Amino acid sequence: MAETRRKKQPTGLHDRAEEIAEILKLLGNPQRLLIACLLCEGEYAVSEIEEKLGIRQPTLSQQLGALREAGVIEGRREAKAVIYHLADARTRHLLDALHRIFSRERLAALAAQTSPRPRVASSAGAASFARVATQGAR
Repeated sequence: MAETRRKKQPTGLHDRAEEIAEILKLLGNPQRLLIACLLCEGEYAVSEIEEKLGIRQPTLSQQLGALREAGVIEGRREAKAVIYHLADARTRHLLDALHRIFSRERLAALAAQTSPRPRVASSAGAASFARVATQGAR
């Protein structure tokens, strides 16, 4: 008889790792990251996004398409314009966290907090080195 194997149901981050990796890959493109960050501020028409970020229309359309296909953003038509907004709350939380971490104020505060740690060799490491050096001299 063939033994049926049960797939172990991963818990926590394990079961979402691929999904999270896909979002990070998507936002790993600087232009898509900038678009998503801008849309965290509110809704924008394609022409406004192009103007604010300086991304040319053909490239912008391609990047908006990738974000839209992934479900990160949604667009609605108003007359001749397409208005985009951030549609995924998880992405909003991720971008908010990135902003908090990488804001100029936060980076300045972190730089002020972190000072180079003095390198202290452990006594075991120093003792091992001393034995090797002594044996090599004989």
